Amino acid sequence: MRKYFILLWLLLPLPVVVLHFGRGQQWLARDMAHAFIVEAQTLEHQENWPEADRLYREAGKCLGSGEPDVKLRLDLAEVRTRYRQGDAVAAMDQMDKLANDAAFSAMPPDYRREARELAGRIHYYAGWVMRLEGARRELWMEEAELARQNFRLLTEQSASEGAKDYAVKQQTNLESSVQLERMSLFELMGKALPEEGRKMGGQGLSEQMGKRRGERGKGNQPGIGEGEGDPAPGAGTQRFQPGSGS
Repeated sequence: MRKYFILLWLLLPLPVVVLHFGRGQQWLARDMAHAFIVEAQTLEHQENWPEADRLYREAGKCLGSGEPDVKLRLDLAEVRTRYRQGDAVAAMDQMDKLANDAAFSAMPPDYRREARELAGRIHYYAGWVMRLEGARRELWMEEAELARQNFRLLTEQSASEGAKDYAVKQQTNLESSVQLERMSLFELMGKALPEEGRKMGGQGLSEQMGKRRGERGKGNQPGIGEGEGDPAPGAGTQRFQPGSGS
């Protein structure tokens, strides 16, 4: 009987070891990811975009392939921080990957609205900057059109859902994206480019976007902002007002 008690005593730590190297590691990873996310959000509010971007990526590494919904939120946060640093191409590539994820359509409506609005803003300012850089019409027009598609869908969806204030905001954004398509370069040069767009300047964005378009292949459009129709009536009358960018 004594030897059975000794054996039982020796086996007692086994469940603790199993927990530590199994479920315990998952819990630890979640805690670490949460800590990174909280710190990154603080840095975002301080507009420290590079450090916030780094911490969001660290949080993603902690989670690995688990927590797919959290991973999608981290992906969107990375799009936001890269865009705010002026890296439009990286932000677009990340947004396309996010939008084509099978789990994207199952995310809550507020998440999908945020993603679509952010996509619209990126394409809008990219089109503006590319026009100032003297890009070919088909290049900057593609960005203006993607912005228009996103803002139009947001306007229609939010109006149908009774979110009147948000619908008004997106209608203004829609009008501005159509205005970007229609105004002359001389008129555009007379407008002050907001800070969001200014950070895209001086990086050869037109050349980068030309290369990106070639790599995507003709007819292979980005995942968000595809397949919309004509502008809403009265579009193109107000100037885009930059918001939080989130």
